[in-house]
Amino acid sequence: MNHESVILEMLSRIQCLEEQVKLLSEKLSQQANYNESSETTTKLGTKDICKYIKSLINDTQDKDSPFVILKANDIHRNLNLKNRMPMVCNAMKQCMGANDEVLHETPSGYSST
Repeated sequence: MNHESVILEMLSRIQCLEEQVKLLSEKLSQQANYNESSETTTKLGTKDICKYIKSLINDTQDKDSPFVILKANDIHRNLNLKNRMPMVCNAMKQCMGANDEVLHETPSGYSST
């Protein structure tokens, strides 16, 4: 067995792998930059979420519907929020009227699960 040829073959494979890693790293970096620039995560406060909820309620009342079912997860998704479920749940509770009722609530009262 020729050790020199084995070592040269191994070095050649290592160089090839290093080039592939470099290309993949560049590709991931470009993709991360694209995601950061294209992501439209909105920073909203509880008041903004309440305005959105009230607009949903008003839209339903305009259609003469006797009730509206709101889901925190849907509101969270529609507003492009990230990790703001407690804020959405809090806003929903603030917007509740005297005759409104919660049909389902999580044990913590501030999560989607």
